[in-house]
Amino acid sequence: MTDLQSDLAEIIHLFSPEDGLHESLLSGTHCIKFSLPDSYTKRHWRACFGIVAQGCKEIILDREVYRCDGGHYTATPVDLPVTSRIFSATPEKPFLSLLIDFDPLTLSEVAAQIEKDFPKEVENPLRAVFVGKASDKMLEAAIRLGKLFQVPEDAPVLGPLVVKEILYHLLKGADGPALRQFVRSGSKTHKISQAIYRLKSELTDDVDVAALAKAAKMSRSAFFKHFKEVTAMSPIQYQKRLRLLEARHLMTDEGETAESSAFKVGYNSASQFSREYSRMFGNSPLRDAMKIKKTGHPIHQI
Repeated sequence: MTDLQSDLAEIIHLFSPEDGLHESLLSGTHCIKFSLPDSYTKRHWRACFGIVAQGCKEIILDREVYRCDGGHYTATPVDLPVTSRIFSATPEKPFLSLLIDFDPLTLSEVAAQIEKDFPKEVENPLRAVFVGKASDKMLEAAIRLGKLFQVPEDAPVLGPLVVKEILYHLLKGADGPALRQFVRSGSKTHKISQAIYRLKSELTDDVDVAALAKAAKMSRSAFFKHFKEVTAMSPIQYQKRLRLLEARHLMTDEGETAESSAFKVGYNSASQFSREYSRMFGNSPLRDAMKIKKTGHPIHQI
């Protein structure tokens, strides 16, 4: 572990007195600590950037495993239903990570400044999960951000500036050209990201692929192809998985019944909801929720 990694790990550890996800004084930034590895779990992975200071996590999308060790980052520019786990963690050396939610406006603003130097980049098909080594400049900025969590009057003012600095180093790095496609107006990837946002915000509505393709100014087949390149699934599969993950959250974290959860995420048939839930999670809604509550197994993003 480098000195910068060690400093960041110490800051996250101090801010996280117990295991779990801890929101900082700056909205959209979190510290994560877990003292034991966990099993693969299906999760709703928010659009975010994370630096692992200590330990290791794994993300699986379409059978491809993305492993992020200490000193590395993950970047997911759109929300994704994934399978993930903490691969390496002990009470003596817990998993420690800094997580920053992607704000589309901030990301677009930083990317626009960089685009001036790279006006003619070629757009290539890509998957919306990126893993890379955090640069020293990125780690230094992350340490300064972590220190602001201890200063209530400074965090809301200086924090957003440091977040922009971290995003600047990310977008200038090896994954920068691909990530900038997600916010470059008019690019196919940006159009798909807008469709993903629409599906996520209109979770209870039926998927209208023709309307999504029309809004993206693509043929139905082209839209389907590009959507699957980014997410590894079809629009209908994407919505179904998000619906079921949200229902799981409502039952385990909000105390909703299976029936009310099914209705709130857009299901009109309780039997259909139960079948699809069992197919995705390997257990009935009630049994799955009871198991999670009993074991305390985290289902939120790690």
